Amino acid sequence: MITERQLLLMPNRESIAKLFSDSYKAQYFNWKDGDLLLALEYPFKDSDIAAALEVGGKIVTGYSFEYFYPVTLKKVGVKGWCASAMLGCGFALSREVAETVSAVSRAEFKRDIELCYAEQERKRLLYEERERNRRGRWVY
Repeated sequence: MITERQLLLMPNRESIAKLFSDSYKAQYFNWKDGDLLLALEYPFKDSDIAAALEVGGKIVTGYSFEYFYPVTLKKVGVKGWCASAMLGCGFALSREVAETVSAVSRAEFKRDIELCYAEQERKRLLYEERERNRRGRWVY
C-alpha cells in the first residue's frame, strides 16, 4: 500500500550525525537501499525539526511503500527513494517512484522464492536418484 506522508529529507549523513549523534533518532535514517535520506516527520520534536532545517533538511510531502526485498538503484532505474527490507518499508518523493520500487522489490522477492523452490526440488530429485542407485547396488 502506498500512502502519502510528511517526510524529513536530510541532505547527507554528516548532517544526521551532527544533529543526532548521541540520540536514537539517527536510526530513523538508517536505510540500506536507495539514494535519499528520508524519515517520517512525526517522531521528531519541533526543536529537532528546527535544527534539521538549519543544517539543510527539508519537510517534504512524499510516499511510504511496502518494500519486500532489497534492490539496487541500477535494478530499479529510478532515484528519489530509500528503503529497508528488514523493516519492510520505504519512502519516496513521488508516487510513481514508490510504485516502481515497490513493484521491483515484490518481483525480486517472488523470483527469489521461486529459485528457492526450484533448488529444493532439484535437491529432492537428486536425493531420490541417489536412493534408487544405492538400493540397486545393495540388493541381495
